[in-house]
Amino acid sequence: MGTIQKQGLINTIIIYVGVALGFLSRILIQPHWLTTSEIGLAGLLISFSALLTTFLLLGSSNMCVKYFPLFKNEQKRHHGFLGFVLLFPMLGILMGGVLLYFMRAWLIQSYSEHSPLFTEYFDFAFPLAAIMTFAISLNAYCNSLQKTTFPSFLNDILVRIVLVIGTIAYGVGWIPLDFFVLSIAIAYGTQLLLLIAYICIVDRPGLKVDWSFVKSIGISGIFRYTFLLTLTALTSLSLKSLDNMMIGSYLGENFSGIFMIGMFMAQFIETPLYSIERIASAKIAQAFAVNNLEEIKEIYYRSVRVLFLFGGFLAVCIITNIHDFLSLMKPEFAAAAGVTIILSIGSIVNMATGVNSPIIINSSKYIWGVFFLSILLVVSVFLNMFLIPIYEIEGAAIATGIASTLYNFMKFIYIWKKFGMQPYAMHTVKTIVIIGTALVVGIFMAVPENPWLAIACRGSLITLLFISLSLYFKIVPEYHHLVKKIFTRNK
Repeated sequence: MGTIQKQGLINTIIIYVGVALGFLSRILIQPHWLTTSEIGLAGLLISFSALLTTFLLLGSSNMCVKYFPLFKNEQKRHHGFLGFVLLFPMLGILMGGVLLYFMRAWLIQSYSEHSPLFTEYFDFAFPLAAIMTFAISLNAYCNSLQKTTFPSFLNDILVRIVLVIGTIAYGVGWIPLDFFVLSIAIAYGTQLLLLIAYICIVDRPGLKVDWSFVKSIGISGIFRYTFLLTLTALTSLSLKSLDNMMIGSYLGENFSGIFMIGMFMAQFIETPLYSIERIASAKIAQAFAVNNLEEIKEIYYRSVRVLFLFGGFLAVCIITNIHDFLSLMKPEFAAAAGVTIILSIGSIVNMATGVNSPIIINSSKYIWGVFFLSILLVVSVFLNMFLIPIYEIEGAAIATGIASTLYNFMKFIYIWKKFGMQPYAMHTVKTIVIIGTALVVGIFMAVPENPWLAIACRGSLITLLFISLSLYFKIVPEYHHLVKKIFTRNK
């Protein structure tokens, strides 16, 4: 797992720089310069475009990771694999455009009462989704090449920098709202153009498809996989966007803007999982191709150990400091506290189950991933419909938390029964003890009234507790040995 750890560390650093920019934008800049309706507009546009993107991709991003090891041949330009991959989003955009044309009136009517700004800029969503679709496809191709650092920089840093610039420019009155919305497309469009240039530099991609080779691989199997993965991807991202979209429909843009703040805080916890999955997916796909289950087991077990511990640390920091964080913003954003706490609990569960999704999706039994997600989507829709009218944005958070926990439980049971992999042992209990101890200390410790000082004090003590207790319990042996080696060398 050395390569995964190395590239995962680099990606994590990049992602956290991006998260810092996201924090600067979502927590400090947007609440200061934008109204809750304008924050909700940006969030709804991006959420709706992302939702469209999952259909427009037609499973090409997952297919790229799974089948690239079979096409890989630099001398033959990978048999035109990049051109083959891009055929799927092109077809998806054509089909999606036709479908959206016929659904446009109904969708606008659904949001016209509570989200008038979103309906005013609704036609902007499809072009943005098309740009995002090609960017995701090219990102997946880079992941298959195991070239993830620069694409991560583009996705997590560059896009956010452009979005921050657009927000500030609108906030100080340099550009009108139309150009603020346009800046979102500029951010993702810049990412797409730089990805194209990067692939041309690091690889010799072929756009002319070698159809005879595709047929030898089994074109019907590829199409079946991409179709099922389209459903998987659609369901997966639908779950991430569903609550916010339903809040916009039921409660309006103001509530959507508040929910977006809470969701951003909670998603911070899952950042290391995304960085590890970018590398692990390609590694797992290659291991399945040669039937190397031991490598998959090692990746899975270590991801659970590291991610549960780190996710617990981030969750405790966020839960114990959320009220002080929100006190730095406008008073109306205080309502995001409950959302953050509820979603943070769900994020811990997601982190504690490691890289389980890539194992199922890249196996020969990927159809079970579709089945689990289908169940999850139905449950999530009904929970949101039931809970949002009663508990408003907290209801959406509860629905998401329950859905996420159910989904991860199903994946855990399946991997255990199918592959005989069960990564939980005494180290799991020790990790729970560490998280519980730090949470109690963080909640009840005396801190200064100044929110910045309170956050610093809690954060410092929680960090010290996690480091000392994790080393004492030897939760992650390789890091324990590294620290021991450093101290031994300094003597």
